[in-house]
Amino acid sequence: MQRTGYKLIEVDPQGRLFPLFIGAKEEIRIGEPWKAQAIPTKGFAFRPGIHIGAIPSAPWLMNADGEYASQRGKSWKREWFVVEYNANHDYTEEALQQEGKCFREVPKDGFYTFFEKGRCLWYICSDVRVIKRLEEEERMKILKNMNFDEEKEFKPYAEAFAKRRATLAKKQN
Repeated sequence: MQRTGYKLIEVDPQGRLFPLFIGAKEEIRIGEPWKAQAIPTKGFAFRPGIHIGAIPSAPWLMNADGEYASQRGKSWKREWFVVEYNANHDYTEEALQQEGKCFREVPKDGFYTFFEKGRCLWYICSDVRVIKRLEEEERMKILKNMNFDEEKEFKPYAEAFAKRRATLAKKQN
């Protein structure tokens, strides 16, 4: 059984797709199966699986200007995509019993729900298939239909950016 979700993906200057962080050098192809791997990565919590959103928003991944800007260079972009994920087995109840409310291995033939800050729900999946790029107008319509105010959800992050800038400015003076 397949369900639909959303994934923020890095797009290189040639239009090739890559994960944001974990396994960042492995190209993703639209329409082809993408199997999760357990890849420990320094600086990241170990939550093996492909992370996708129930909604096309992740305010904590925006920059200080409130944009989904790539950190790989000016010619790279971050874009939202519609994905189908394997929903054969829902392991959410089992995951909630685990330390950190997540598994230490890729879910087998399914997914579990991971609850992030704010109102964002994430699914950690065994495998997905990227279906299509989500146009910004369509993304905003989805958020509106879900009564999700991305600007409001970003506000605590914007305040943290401003505080950090102020702290750095004080240190320079």
